[in-house]
Amino acid sequence: MTRINPGDFGILNGISEVIATTRSESGVPNAAPIGIIRNNGSHSSGDDQICVRLFSGSHTRQNVIETGEIVANTIHDPVIYVESTFDDLDPDMFKYPDNKGCPALKHADAWLLFTCKQSKGNLFDLTPVKGVVCNTPMICVNRGFNAVIESLVHATRYQLKQDPKYLELIRHHAQIIQVCGGTREKTAIIKLKEIMEELS
Repeated sequence: MTRINPGDFGILNGISEVIATTRSESGVPNAAPIGIIRNNGSHSSGDDQICVRLFSGSHTRQNVIETGEIVANTIHDPVIYVESTFDDLDPDMFKYPDNKGCPALKHADAWLLFTCKQSKGNLFDLTPVKGVVCNTPMICVNRGFNAVIESLVHATRYQLKQDPKYLELIRHHAQIIQVCGGTREKTAIIKLKEIMEELS
């Protein structure tokens, strides 16, 4: 059996930000941004260890516990990151490669299915099963896209802690987006600002 290299799907050493798709035992799909943690050969065993932190109360964690599967979607649309952080995606945005099981996102550049098993606490070990590279665009680093991701981290922390310092950090990143971002990054930060106004 050919061993799958997660790097072929955009999942590199360190923490790779993806949108995870899962489904409940009853078949309801869910999408949420997560960080896939990969330590390639950094352990004494020399094995490529891949895991993810899933926190109590999240649909992703509950679905993984119920089904044991998760799909990492490599995608570069910042609006989908915002929408999937605070809301449910439209069911039409999902596809089912095997007409059953765990869904992927229709507009992902690549997707990789993992089996997922809880190891300790909030950590779950991931084993790649199969995946598809749908699109291989040449994408440069865009500070605006990165600023959207950082803004979402601060937004979720504000939601938990209600500390106004996170709002200030979002405003800082919004300025970067206005200078460096493209149309989708600017649309994403507008959507996020609207959500933050509702949370404040």
